[in-house]
Amino acid sequence: MKSIMDRIKESGRVFIFGIAGDSGSGKTTISRGIRRILGEEMVCSFSMDDYHSLDRTQRKERNITPLHPDANHLDLLEEHLEALRRGERIDKPVYDHSQGKISGTVPFGPAPVVIVEGLHPFFTPRLRNAIDFKIFVDPSRSVKRLWKVRRDVGDRGYEPEQVMAEILQREPDYKLYVDVQKIYAEMVVKIQDTHFHPPLLESGPKPDWYSVRLIQQILEQPVAEVDLTIDLSKILRNSEHEFSIGFQRDDYYGKKVGIMTVDGEIHQSMIADLENKLCSSLGTTAVISDRRDEYVNAIGLAQLILTWNCIEKLENLLGRS
Repeated sequence: MKSIMDRIKESGRVFIFGIAGDSGSGKTTISRGIRRILGEEMVCSFSMDDYHSLDRTQRKERNITPLHPDANHLDLLEEHLEALRRGERIDKPVYDHSQGKISGTVPFGPAPVVIVEGLHPFFTPRLRNAIDFKIFVDPSRSVKRLWKVRRDVGDRGYEPEQVMAEILQREPDYKLYVDVQKIYAEMVVKIQDTHFHPPLLESGPKPDWYSVRLIQQILEQPVAEVDLTIDLSKILRNSEHEFSIGFQRDDYYGKKVGIMTVDGEIHQSMIADLENKLCSSLGTTAVISDRRDEYVNAIGLAQLILTWNCIEKLENLLGRS
């Protein structure tokens, strides 16, 4: 049987995944995980930051945040996504965060799978129509603040006080223009502080333990079942860290959904079968999880399960054609 990647190549189609969420919410982490698992040669990705219509100085003069739709070229993004779907290369603008300005354009894409991540990928009907699979990343306030401060101070040279002031300034626009887009998502990734107590380490940073809820819209067209088996003997034998996995059915903004909740850290031996099945489906033999020592945290496990959801969606789209 041909792998899903071979079938996508033979189809000649371009599929677009959209990942929405606030700045510093973990969109890039999810995007990189999907890209690494599907394969670098199959995926290209970009950030909607490149479609800012106002530079940092202009936004300050107009007292407007990047979360306001008027601060972004959504019309240009619509045209570019439609061109990528047709298999055409685009001249994508580039936003330089170090300068706070647009710095020209670069040729971009396409690849069989294109990932666009940003604040407003689902904001207009035309954008939503251009995107095949919509994911919304929704961390809690405490997690989002931790990640944004860590990124903007460590990678972008801001002072912690600047970052916290910006977070407070942006909150009203986040609620008005970004948070509402989760109602269009087929998958919502909610990330909260862990309910467990991570083990204390003698040295190094505190372990990144989280509780992750994957809220997935039920697909109308059935696809191949995924066997996610948890071996209780391996839990008793190998796991020294706490973790939990739960599942429930529910309604979410008028849609029937399945909700999987993962918390803590899971021993890598317990996800080996899931990795092998992913590799078989994708036609690869690579190790695909982002492992950290012997254990994988809830976000790492969620990336594997989310990739299964991406494969299901691709199977669904190929089946329709």
